[in-house]
Amino acid sequence: MKRFLVAANLAFLLAAGASRAAGAPDVDDDNATVQVVPAQHALLVTGVIGNRFESDIRAALDRNPDTQRLIVNGPGGMRAQALRVAELANRRGLAVRVSGRCASACALMWAAANTREMTFDSGLGLHRSALDPSLALPDVVRQKLMAHNDRQTDDVLRRAGFPERVIAVGASTPSSAMSWFSPYELKTGGVPFQLLDTTGHAASLDARSGRLVRGAVADASRSTQ
Repeated sequence: MKRFLVAANLAFLLAAGASRAAGAPDVDDDNATVQVVPAQHALLVTGVIGNRFESDIRAALDRNPDTQRLIVNGPGGMRAQALRVAELANRRGLAVRVSGRCASACALMWAAANTREMTFDSGLGLHRSALDPSLALPDVVRQKLMAHNDRQTDDVLRRAGFPERVIAVGASTPSSAMSWFSPYELKTGGVPFQLLDTTGHAASLDARSGRLVRGAVADASRSTQ
C-alpha cells in the first residue's frame, strides 16, 4: 500500500506539470508565437501555451527590457507554464492584456496577473480542467489531479475578484466545452481590470447596454454621426 501511495504521489507531481486544457493542440508540438510590438512596448503572444512558453517569454523579455505588457490570446494549454508566466509578469511589473479570445490556461494566466487589461471586443473562456489522455495515470490519480487543478483555478479566480456566479459557471462547464464571458459581464461582476478599445485607449461600457461609450473607437463613431 505504501509503495502504491508513493508511486501515486510521484505520478501526481509529474502530471501536474504536464496538465493542459482539454481539446488544446498537442503542447509537445505547438507553442505560442511571441512577437515584439515596439509601438506598444509589448510582446504579442498568440496560440497554445506549450512546454516552451515560459522560456520563450523570458528570452523575449531579456531581449526587450522596455516591455511593459504581454498581449495574449489563445485556446489554453499547459496551466503550470501559464501560471509561471503570470508570476514572471508580476515580478517585472508587466500588465497582461487580453486582445481576442483567451481561454482555459490563458484565462488562468490573465486572472493570476496583478495588472490586467482587456479590449472591449474580447472574450474570456472558462471550463473544468482535463489531463492529456496520453498520460498513463491510474484513474484515482487522474481524478485527484483534476480536482486539485479545479480547486486551484477557483482560488486564482476568487483572488482576482471574479464573482462566485462566474466561478460556478466555469466549474460546471465540462472540459470538452467552454463558457465565454464578455468584458461587460466581468466588469459588472466586479472583476478589476482596465478596459480598452481596440487601439489601446482606456474605455468604458454603458452599464445597461454593454456598449462602448468612452474610448477612441466610441469617440470616432460619434464624430461621424
